[in-house]
Amino acid sequence: MLRRIPLLASSLVLTAMLLALPARAQQAPLKIAVCDFQQALLDVEEGKKAKANLEKRYAEKKTQVEKKRDQVQAMKDSLDAQRPMLTPQALEQKERELQQASVEYQQLVIESQQEMSQMEQQLTSGILENLYKVAEGIGRDQGYSLILEAQAAVFHQPSLDITDQVVKAYNARK
Repeated sequence: MLRRIPLLASSLVLTAMLLALPARAQQAPLKIAVCDFQQALLDVEEGKKAKANLEKRYAEKKTQVEKKRDQVQAMKDSLDAQRPMLTPQALEQKERELQQASVEYQQLVIESQQEMSQMEQQLTSGILENLYKVAEGIGRDQGYSLILEAQAAVFHQPSLDITDQVVKAYNARK
């Protein structure tokens, strides 16, 4: 009796699968598209403005970091030049100052990187969310069964790419 249960279950699953085949054949074929949302982010007008803001802020941060790096290097060069003439106490004091300046420089680099990441996230997350909504609307209006992120596809035919269409619709929505 117990041996018949797995056989019965297998038969039921196979029967259900065979019955589902004609139903799938009657449905419309899958319509699939891909969209490169990262490229779309760079191509939409709002994305171009966000990129310009990021580049401006990056240039400001880079200048600030380079200035601090140059100060640390100048301190090191000065210490190296003065080393033979300094008393042990003065040398120790200058080395502590150099060490503190180096730590401040490293902290500035880390904080700048974090700030830039946060700023990029803030500026782009809303745009990406809206790009997804636009793509969803295109998918619904044009009968797509599935729209994939282009980076998720190992390969796709160029004819499946709707990135330009999403960019145009996004820019036209305002």
